[in-house]
Amino acid sequence: MRSKEILFVVAFILVVSVAIGSTKLYSTQTTDTDVKSADTKEIVTVPQLTEEGREASATMVLLGAPPMQPADHIDRWNPELHHESCMTCHAVPETGAPTPPPNHFYDEDTKGTIFRDNCQQCHATQNDSKSAFNDKE
Repeated sequence: MRSKEILFVVAFILVVSVAIGSTKLYSTQTTDTDVKSADTKEIVTVPQLTEEGREASATMVLLGAPPMQPADHIDRWNPELHHESCMTCHAVPETGAPTPPPNHFYDEDTKGTIFRDNCQQCHATQNDSKSAFNDKE
């Protein structure tokens, strides 16, 4: 009975030692890799985090955000027409309004049917009024 207890303790110590050793080996390998990749990382600055206060929404720069609607587009969106209220100008090259990119259309065919039909969901109307929580008294 005593020999089984000793065997169990020795096996337990062996398992714990192997686990600690493999963890240290893994952390040493990842540290070397992290140092190499840290040298090649590109630094991106976000204007909202580097400046005091909040910028006007017309000039605010968000990374990867869709373009906002100009202020003169207020009340042009008709929810009953969905995207057709926007496409009356944006689908006609003569108006000078930019055409939606191919990723807004089925199979990326700009002559085909558009499937992103709620323009207001991503392309919000600009509003230059600042929120109340940033006001200093």
